[in-house]
Amino acid sequence: MEMFFLDDSNLNLAFDVRKKVFIEEQKIEKELEFDGTDKDAKNMILKIDNKPVGTGRLIKIDDKMYIGRVAVLKEHRNKGYASHLMKFLLNEAKNMGYKEVFIHAQSYAKNFYEKLGFKAFGDEFLEANIPHIYMKIEI
Repeated sequence: MEMFFLDDSNLNLAFDVRKKVFIEEQKIEKELEFDGTDKDAKNMILKIDNKPVGTGRLIKIDDKMYIGRVAVLKEHRNKGYASHLMKFLLNEAKNMGYKEVFIHAQSYAKNFYEKLGFKAFGDEFLEANIPHIYMKIEI
């Protein structure tokens, strides 16, 4: 397993994973998924046997650090990769000096994030027509 942050020249690695998971699988509109904010984010990739299988990003919004666009290809799920990916991103946020990280979690994944230490708050809401819940973690 290999994880690293991407620069502008290899962002397509993350975009390919996101396209398969969010656009093709979850039917999210391309314009919503690729909203122009990737240039302001730190995107990462998780590779297995030199093949991209997961991604996520850190993005600062209103002085808060968010993890978003977390995706693992369907055939690689339930193998612990998403946990490794999240820990990688949380560690980077901590190294950047953040004490708290926020996510907009798809509601079906709430238990996964709770196992990592995230706590839900607020009401459920729709984002891209998918139920989400606000969550945060102290790091």
